[in-house]
Amino acid sequence: MSGDSPQDWRHPGYVAVIDLVAARAGLLPPSCPPAAMEGIDRAMARAGLSDFPTYLARLEAEPAMLDDLLVELTIGETYFFRTPEHFRFVRYQVLPDVLRRRGPGHVVRVWSAGCASGEEPYSLAVLLMEEGYGERMEVRATDVSRAALARAQLGSYSEWSLRGSEARHMRPFLLAEGKRYRLVPQVRNRVHFGYLNLADDTWPSHTQGLWGMDLIFCRNVLIYFNRPTIEAVARRLHASLAEGGFLIAGPSDPPLNTFAPFETILTDWGLVYHRTAPGQAPWAHSVRHAPPPAPRPVPTPPPVASTPPMPSPQPMPESPSPLGLEGAKRALALGDWGEAARLAAAHPEDAEAEAMAIRALANVNPLAAVRACTEAIRRHPLAVELRYLEAMLLLGLGRLADAERAARQAIYLEPSLAVAHLMLGHILRRQGDTEGARRAFRTAESLCATLAPDTLVPLADGERAGRLAEVAREERTRLEAVREETRE
Repeated sequence: MSGDSPQDWRHPGYVAVIDLVAARAGLLPPSCPPAAMEGIDRAMARAGLSDFPTYLARLEAEPAMLDDLLVELTIGETYFFRTPEHFRFVRYQVLPDVLRRRGPGHVVRVWSAGCASGEEPYSLAVLLMEEGYGERMEVRATDVSRAALARAQLGSYSEWSLRGSEARHMRPFLLAEGKRYRLVPQVRNRVHFGYLNLADDTWPSHTQGLWGMDLIFCRNVLIYFNRPTIEAVARRLHASLAEGGFLIAGPSDPPLNTFAPFETILTDWGLVYHRTAPGQAPWAHSVRHAPPPAPRPVPTPPPVASTPPMPSPQPMPESPSPLGLEGAKRALALGDWGEAARLAAAHPEDAEAEAMAIRALANVNPLAAVRACTEAIRRHPLAVELRYLEAMLLLGLGRLADAERAARQAIYLEPSLAVAHLMLGHILRRQGDTEGARRAFRTAESLCATLAPDTLVPLADGERAGRLAEVAREERTRLEAVREETRE
């Protein structure tokens, strides 16, 4: 806890809890004490406890209670086919390589480590089905949150889980149930879920099926761990791979090749880790120009009357059409961030193009995206989208005071921008200003409530007013409940 001053914490009991989490789960000290204290408060409230000595004793004795706390101190953000370039690498590079080495009868083994509510492993299952591996695949998924695992096994999702550009791959396998969608058994039964704390030394494990993996997704999990835990997890991930297997981490995760004998593969969008088989030549240093294989037959899903038919997935083109902004939009939709940023940045006179370039760049280099945003704002000082993007980027980097400034500037330029009020609420809550956060969430809720529920909210990435109002209401209600508990 050396990075936090004593005045950052309302009570020394919080420090003791964080120290216990660091010792037991290998988590780094939180960068934002107010947000961590709120999470601890919520976990203690669920446990029906208000005094730290009792809570600490229960954390020591009850693994499930520690798991519940870990969920509060980490972020489980996910949606179907999130970061499409990762899935394209699997489709066009990993699977052809496995087929070449292991033959057509091989059962492909895949593991989603830190699967949250299940969108990632289900996306992998659908990809494998599309590529003809329906009867020759084993998909494992683990998480530290038993509640998230229960939601994942249920297989029920809202439109929010389908907000990514590649969600079209999932829609043929979803049954509409009111405002939600349920995965068909054809997909749901392909994934085997199980509890696992990656910081524990209980894996690789034949009992849990966590061994001999052709592919591991472990994205945006390692960012929470301290260095000794990262080293141990990296070694175990390498040991869990089959010879020739691949590991895909998140863009913000620490480099792992210094902790385990991975070969690193450089792509346009980041690094992939590879366990080289004995006698196998090193993988090419760049694989972006490798041609995609011919598409395999797509399995026929059960008929879904309430879901419009979607086109069968097509092979990824080698590069988008370089025709100005249309080329940039196409590259952005394909997840070719570098090309999208390059094409859009060629139009500095257009604020919308600048915003498009910044969104693409943010997926590759958030710091560079912040710098580009600053320059774009100088050219377009009245462009509200640029101010909003600046706030979003700064929040992601933990620069809360600067993020608050940018969010307030966006609101000054467009007072009715609901997403800016919602973001301001998150920023203020992390800064410990719960009353200001509550007001911001209430404003966002009120603005969305003035719109028809199915109306698309500006700058909300396809989110509709009804769902965004629900999100703002849940955040406001949570803060009000904490305020009432504090008064009592």
